[in-house]
Amino acid sequence: MGPGEYLTTPPPLDQRIALSNQQIEQIGKVMTSLTRDLDGLPVLVSQQGELISAAGAPTPEVTERLTRVTERLWRDGGRHSAREVIRFEEESIEEVERANYVLYSVHIAGAVTLTVGWQLSVSLTQVRAEVQDAKEQLTRIFEESV
Repeated sequence: MGPGEYLTTPPPLDQRIALSNQQIEQIGKVMTSLTRDLDGLPVLVSQQGELISAAGAPTPEVTERLTRVTERLWRDGGRHSAREVIRFEEESIEEVERANYVLYSVHIAGAVTLTVGWQLSVSLTQVRAEVQDAKEQLTRIFEESV
């Protein structure tokens, strides 16, 4: 695809990709690097609501919540041609605490997506640049399985 060309079909979110243990390990390294580059923001790679790898989340509950919201976000927009999505989210946690955050998520391949739980202390420009670098690394990992 050349500059100025856009995909006009929805991403193939129903296409599951089988991953080897080696690929999952490589994805984990990319996630660790990405969270470090984004000052510790939580990041994850998931597929159809199933976590593949995550880094930077302060608790397992945060990872679970981000995975669940990411699945809903892509499923609800499944007929759109978007390859990246930004959503402001607000959620009540155990009816006591409110969580406000921004999700930035990009389509990688098949049903696989990469998501950052973004806090406004990091600029969108930095988030997009770091995610683009990670996406290129992840794309190479997935191309190895083809």
